[in-house]
Amino acid sequence: MNRIMTLFNRHQSNGRKILSMFITAGFPSLEMTPELILALEAGGADMIEIGIPFSDPIADGPTIQRSSECALRNGTTLKNIFGLL
Repeated sequence: MNRIMTLFNRHQSNGRKILSMFITAGFPSLEMTPELILALEAGGADMIEIGIPFSDPIADGPTIQRSSECALRNGTTLKNIFGLL
Protein backbone atom coordinates (compact mmCIF):
# COMPACT_ATOMS: atom_id res chain seq x y z
CA MET A 1 0.00 0.00 0.00
CA ASN A 2 2.90 2.36 0.67
CA ARG A 3 4.05 2.10 -2.95
CA ILE A 4 0.57 3.03 -4.14
CA MET A 5 0.42 6.04 -1.83
CA THR A 6 3.92 7.12 -2.89
CA LEU A 7 2.86 6.92 -6.53
CA PHE A 8 -0.36 8.81 -5.80
CA ASN A 9 1.43 11.56 -3.86
CA ARG A 10 4.11 11.97 -6.54
CA HIS A 11 1.53 12.25 -9.31
CA GLN A 12 -0.70 14.57 -7.28
CA SER A 13 2.20 16.93 -6.54
CA ASN A 14 2.91 17.09 -10.29
CA GLY A 15 -0.76 17.66 -11.12
CA ARG A 16 -1.04 14.29 -12.86
CA LYS A 17 -3.67 11.59 -12.63
CA ILE A 18 -2.87 7.91 -12.16
CA LEU A 19 -3.80 5.50 -14.93
CA SER A 20 -4.75 2.19 -13.31
CA MET A 21 -5.53 -0.75 -15.60
CA PHE A 22 -7.04 -4.21 -14.98
CA ILE A 23 -6.36 -7.42 -16.84
CA THR A 24 -7.66 -10.92 -16.18
CA ALA A 25 -4.75 -13.37 -16.21
CA GLY A 26 -5.31 -16.00 -18.88
CA PHE A 27 -7.56 -13.86 -21.07
CA PRO A 28 -7.59 -14.13 -23.99
CA SER A 29 -4.84 -16.69 -23.32
CA LEU A 30 -2.24 -17.35 -20.66
CA GLU A 31 0.53 -16.97 -23.23
CA MET A 32 -0.66 -13.46 -24.17
CA THR A 33 -0.91 -12.23 -20.58
CA PRO A 34 2.75 -11.08 -20.22
CA GLU A 35 2.64 -9.39 -23.63
CA LEU A 36 -0.54 -7.52 -22.69
CA ILE A 37 0.92 -6.43 -19.34
CA LEU A 38 4.03 -5.06 -21.08
CA ALA A 39 1.85 -3.30 -23.67
CA LEU A 40 -0.17 -1.64 -20.89
CA GLU A 41 3.06 -0.49 -19.25
CA ALA A 42 4.43 0.82 -22.56
CA GLY A 43 1.12 2.59 -23.14
CA GLY A 44 1.51 4.58 -19.94
CA ALA A 45 -0.25 2.55 -17.25
CA ASP A 46 0.97 3.57 -13.80
CA MET A 47 -0.56 0.54 -12.06
CA ILE A 48 -1.69 -2.80 -13.46
CA GLU A 49 -4.04 -5.02 -11.47
CA ILE A 50 -3.83 -8.65 -12.50
CA GLY A 51 -7.10 -10.42 -11.83
CA ILE A 52 -7.17 -14.07 -10.84
CA PRO A 53 -10.03 -15.80 -12.68
CA PHE A 54 -12.44 -17.82 -10.57
CA SER A 55 -15.61 -19.75 -11.22
CA ASP A 56 -18.13 -17.54 -9.40
CA PRO A 57 -17.19 -13.89 -9.98
CA ILE A 58 -20.59 -12.48 -8.95
CA ALA A 59 -19.06 -9.33 -7.43
CA ASP A 60 -17.50 -8.41 -10.79
CA GLY A 61 -19.28 -6.87 -13.72
CA PRO A 62 -20.25 -8.82 -16.84
CA THR A 63 -17.04 -8.02 -18.74
CA ILE A 64 -14.76 -9.36 -16.00
CA GLN A 65 -17.10 -12.33 -15.50
CA ARG A 66 -16.79 -13.26 -19.17
CA SER A 67 -13.00 -12.84 -19.18
CA SER A 68 -12.75 -15.07 -16.08
CA GLU A 69 -14.96 -17.72 -17.70
CA CYS A 70 -12.81 -17.67 -20.85
CA ALA A 71 -9.55 -17.84 -18.87
CA LEU A 72 -10.84 -20.83 -16.90
CA ARG A 73 -11.97 -22.57 -20.10
CA ASN A 74 -8.42 -22.03 -21.37
CA GLY A 75 -7.12 -23.98 -18.35
CA THR A 76 -5.77 -21.01 -16.39
CA THR A 77 -4.90 -21.90 -12.80
CA LEU A 78 -3.38 -20.00 -9.90
CA LYS A 79 -0.27 -22.17 -10.14
CA ASN A 80 0.36 -21.38 -13.82
CA ILE A 81 -0.38 -17.67 -13.31
CA PHE A 82 2.30 -17.43 -10.61
CA GLY A 83 4.65 -19.49 -12.75
CA LEU A 84 4.12 -17.10 -15.63
CA LEU A 85 4.53 -13.92 -13.63
